[in-house]
Amino acid sequence: MKFAQPWGRQRLSFLLEKAASREAQTWRGYVAKKQTSQDADVSPAQRDEAVRWLTELHGRLQLYPETLVLAVSILDRFLAPIKVRPKYLRCIAVACFFLAAKTCEEDECVPSLKELAASSNCGCSPSEILRMERLILDKLDWDLHTATALDFLHIVRVCHTHTHTLRAESIIIIIVKLDFS
Repeated sequence: MKFAQPWGRQRLSFLLEKAASREAQTWRGYVAKKQTSQDADVSPAQRDEAVRWLTELHGRLQLYPETLVLAVSILDRFLAPIKVRPKYLRCIAVACFFLAAKTCEEDECVPSLKELAASSNCGCSPSEILRMERLILDKLDWDLHTATALDFLHIVRVCHTHTHTLRAESIIIIIVKLDFS
C-alpha cells in the first residue's frame, strides 16, 4: 500500500483501530428471537419498518445523516437484549431519534419534543417519549456513542482525501484485517 504522505498510513490505521475498538465494546451479534406470539416481541420485519419510518422522518426534518445512523444504532442496541412489544416500537424509535438528534445536531436544529411528537405521527405524547428516552438511556448505561458504518466511511474518505493514492482494495484489506484481529 502506497501513501502520498508518510503520516497517511499511520493516521488511517489509528482512526480505524480506534473506531473498531469503540464498535467492539458495544457490538452484540444479532440473535433471532423466537416468536411466541404475534404481540410478544418485535420481529425483524417490524424493526425494518421502523427504520424506514425513521428514514422518512429524517428526510422531512432534513437533519444530518449521522443523526439517522445513530438513531438506528441506538434502536438496534436497545432492541437486542430485551423483549419489546410491537405497540411500543414507534415510541422507542422516535425516542432513539430524539436522542440521536440531541447528540449529533446543533442545538438550534434539534426539533422540540412537542414538534417531534406531532410531525412524526408516532402516536405518543411528549411525556411518553421522555419516559422512553430515560428507559433507553438506562438500558444503554447512558452510552450513546458507538462506532457506526458512517464513522468508518468518514475515516476512509478523510484519509483518501489527504493521501490521494488510497485504493478501494487497500481499504477493504484493512477493514477485513481489523475484523479478524
